[in-house]
Amino acid sequence: MDEGTGVEGTYTLKDGTNLDSTSKQEPVSDDLYYIVPDKCTECVGFHEEPQCAAVCPVDCCVPDPDREETEAELLERKERLHL
Repeated sequence: MDEGTGVEGTYTLKDGTNLDSTSKQEPVSDDLYYIVPDKCTECVGFHEEPQCAAVCPVDCCVPDPDREETEAELLERKERLHL
């Protein structure tokens, strides 16, 4: 969690899991790219649109219907990640 963020110490994921921000997490896959939802702000507060989708050459960055979040939730995550 700390890589590319301002997070230090313990970080609480959306599902309530607490983890040490410096601990390494196992990848979902070594063959495919995945967006880490607990680090994604959909670029709210940074850009007009999610940058992963803007630069994806095959339009594979699609919303997860099981994890829809409001702009307020995304802005709160931005504040927690980028102190």
